[in-house]
Amino acid sequence: MWLSRRILLLTLFIPSLVIAKNKVVYFEPTLVELNGVIKTLQFPGPPNYESIKNGDRDESGPYLILDNPIDIELTPKIQIGNDEPRQNVKLIQLIVHTNSDWEKIKQGNYVRILGVLFNAQTGHHHARVLLEVNKIKVISKEYLVKIKFDITAEDREFLKGQAGDVIQ
Repeated sequence: MWLSRRILLLTLFIPSLVIAKNKVVYFEPTLVELNGVIKTLQFPGPPNYESIKNGDRDESGPYLILDNPIDIELTPKIQIGNDEPRQNVKLIQLIVHTNSDWEKIKQGNYVRILGVLFNAQTGHHHARVLLEVNKIKVISKEYLVKIKFDITAEDREFLKGQAGDVIQ
C-alpha cells in the first residue's frame, strides 16, 4: 500500500516538473508572440544616468511583464549583434515605432505582441532583453487594476546595475 501511495505521489509530482520549464523562444530575426501586462518604468538618462532629480533626462518607457518567464536562444545558424542566450526573462523593454501601436501601449493593458527580440546594447536599454514591436493586440484593458512588479531574480539583478532607482 505504501508503494502505491509513493507511485501516486510521483505521478502527481513529475508532471509539475515538466510544466515548470520555461517556454523557449528565439532572438532576431525570428518572430515571437508574447503575452503580458504593460508597465511604464522610469530611469535616469543622459548626461550622467544617475538621477533625474539632479538633472538627468527622464527615460520613461513601456515594458512588458510576461505571464511566465521565458528562455531565449540564438536562432540556429544565425548570430546577430551581441545576442547571447538568456534564461528566466520576465521583463522586456518595448521598442514601438507606429502611432497605432503607441495607442495600445497603456499602463495595465494585457496584450499579445508579435515582434523580434534582441539583447540590451546601450545605456538606454534598461532591461536584459528588448522586443521590437511588429504588431500588438490588446486582450484586456482591465486585466490588472494594480500591477504587481513581479519579475525574476535575474531581471532584478540586471536592474540593480542600472543607475538610480527604478520608479514604478
